Amino acid sequence: MGIILEKQKEEKLNLILRKYIPLLKNHYMVHELKKEHLLKDIDHKECFIIKDGSVLARDKSGKTTTLEKGTPIGFAEALVSRPYDLTYILKEDTIVFAFKSSEIRKAFLTASSLTRGITRYTLDRVFENNKSKTYHLIDDGFLSKQQDKFPLKDYSDGDTIFMRNQKPKFFFYVESGKVQLVSKEEKIIATFNDGDSFGENALFTNTLRSVTAKSVGKTTLQVVSGEFIKSYFDNEDLLVKFCLVSILERLKAMNKLRNLVL
Repeated sequence: MGIILEKQKEEKLNLILRKYIPLLKNHYMVHELKKEHLLKDIDHKECFIIKDGSVLARDKSGKTTTLEKGTPIGFAEALVSRPYDLTYILKEDTIVFAFKSSEIRKAFLTASSLTRGITRYTLDRVFENNKSKTYHLIDDGFLSKQQDKFPLKDYSDGDTIFMRNQKPKFFFYVESGKVQLVSKEEKIIATFNDGDSFGENALFTNTLRSVTAKSVGKTTLQVVSGEFIKSYFDNEDLLVKFCLVSILERLKAMNKLRNLVL
């Protein structure tokens, strides 16, 4: 009974099901998910949000996680026109909201440089391209024009930048130094260096911080307020906002597979 109530609570809080799906009726079709929709070695014409049922996702190392209601499948691959990076296995009869991959790509042509930069960096994390830096993915003109809205803040070694279970108000660029994300067991689960960003996932998905962020050595960060992000994000096309949230949800699933969320 407790497990059922917990699942119902998660579904109610799911941002995609609660906020975006009701507003996107003209953009999707509802149909059964079949094995041919999950073949790995082709570019798919559709990407999906699970409406009912579940799918098992398996990475290259053999680790698995179960994708349930409100979970996206294929949005990251759709944006970069590539085959699935994960192996998906149907666990039961599953119904999905299906979106055309071409429509997803077309929508992102209208996105602001800020959203495009965050999206590209998130995709690089999903696909483990560690050479990418968020700061350099956002055009210099945008950053220079908004410089007064990106104040610099200095931290000493071991300072706490934000804490686990804290409501997000900012996300950050590492100007210099280093930042580590630490689990509740004090395990280091990620490290960010010059040019990296962190903290945007909770901000965009409106969830509490899942980890604590601490500075390593003398560190300087650019602090981007949630209000600033909201002013840009609110003006994005609805489909763009939905897709970015879907990609951030995919990153959460990948972190879970990589044992980075504890």
